[in-house]
Amino acid sequence: MRRNSIVIVLCVLLIGGCATYRNDLQKMFQRLPQQYSEFDLKMAWEAKSVDNSTLINGVVKNIRYYEMDDLEIWVEALDSEGHEIHRAVDYIYTLKENEVARFTLKIPQVAPGSKLRFRYNYIGSEGGGDSGNAVSWRQSFESVVP
Repeated sequence: MRRNSIVIVLCVLLIGGCATYRNDLQKMFQRLPQQYSEFDLKMAWEAKSVDNSTLINGVVKNIRYYEMDDLEIWVEALDSEGHEIHRAVDYIYTLKENEVARFTLKIPQVAPGSKLRFRYNYIGSEGGGDSGNAVSWRQSFESVVP
């Protein structure tokens, strides 16, 4: 009987921990200073200098598709003429509708006021098991390092 009680308590703690983690990711949208929103996803992030690098920590939320597969988030540091000088990528393999995931990108240090180009691409699915209706999508936008 005691063993069953321990198993039940552990299960409750594990399930509760997952809910807390998801809630924490949702709260990051309000906390993170830079934000982007489009018809398919929302993104929030902060860029800060760490050890001669610019570290970009953020969250992304699928607001359109039943499922986004093979989501890639790229960031490119641009020079004054808009040419790429550095880039990094992070991958999120599956993101269900209304689900939130973290991403982290690290590039060599860029000065405040520098432009970053974010690009993301994925395969969007409406669900229902019919992969013939999947959509391959790409989008980009620019942001300034605070």
